[in-house]
Amino acid sequence: MGDYVKALFETQVIGAFRVALTMPLEHVLDRIKTYKQSKQSITYIQSYTDIKGARGMIGLYDGFSPSFLRNMVKQYYRWPMIIFIPSILNEHIHNQSINKIITGASIGLFESCIITPFERLKTLKMTSMSTGFGYYKYITFESIYVGFRIQTTRQVVSWTNYLYWDHKVRYALKAEPGQPLSLVNSLIAASLSSILNIMAVHPFDTIKTLVQMEGNQNFKNLSLYEGFKIVYKNYGISGLYAGWQARIIAYFCQALLTTPTIDYLERNYGISKNKKYQ
Repeated sequence: MGDYVKALFETQVIGAFRVALTMPLEHVLDRIKTYKQSKQSITYIQSYTDIKGARGMIGLYDGFSPSFLRNMVKQYYRWPMIIFIPSILNEHIHNQSINKIITGASIGLFESCIITPFERLKTLKMTSMSTGFGYYKYITFESIYVGFRIQTTRQVVSWTNYLYWDHKVRYALKAEPGQPLSLVNSLIAASLSSILNIMAVHPFDTIKTLVQMEGNQNFKNLSLYEGFKIVYKNYGISGLYAGWQARIIAYFCQALLTTPTIDYLERNYGISKNKKYQ
C-alpha cells in the first residue's frame, strides 16, 4: 500500500510540474493552432496578426483559464490510470500491446466526460475575437457538452495510439525492461510518438475545433464522417491537418516529459517491475 500511495503522490507532483513548465508555450501554440483550424485557409502569420490586431498580445492567452484547469484536473487521474490499469490487465492478458490499447481506450472514454466542458470553453474563447466574451452564458448542459462525441473519439484515438507506440518504441530501445531510458533514447521515443500521434489524431482535432468553435452552425449537428467529408472537399488533406506544425511542437514538448515519466513510473511501480514485457 505504501508504494501505491507514494506512486500517487509522485504522479501528482510530476504532473503539476509538467503543466507549470510547458503551459506558457503550449497555450500560445494551441491558441494559434485552434484559430488557424477555425479559419482553415489562413497562414500562421495571418493567424498571429488577426489575434494580435483584435486582442493585443494578451489575445495569445485567450482561453488560458479553462485550458489550465483542464490540464491540472487531468493530472489527478491520468498518471495512476497509465500505470495501474496495465498492471491489473497484466494478470489476465499477457500481451502488453493489447493492454496498452485497452488502457488508452479506458482513459480516453473516462477523460472525455471530464474535459469536454473545458475544451468547449477554451475553443469558444480561442475562436472568438469579442472583447466582451463571457463564459457564463455557455455554462448549460446542452452547450457545455457540444462536441462530446468527437471529443470522445479524439481522446480514444489519441490515447490508444500514443500508449501503443510509446510502449513499442521505448522497449525496442531497451536491452532489458527494467533498464532506464537514456536521454538520447528518450528524445527518439518522444519524437517518434509525437509524429505518429499527430498523424493519427490531428484530423479528429480539426473537426473537434470546427464543432466546438464560436459560429459553428455549419458543423454543430454534423456527424464525424460528414465533417471529414466537408473539410476534405473544400480544403483537401491540408484542411484536415490545419495547424499541425504548431501542434507537433507542443506535443513534442509534452512528450519530452511524459515519455521519461512513464518509463520511470513503470520501472518503479508498473508492470515492468513485476512482469516481463512481451
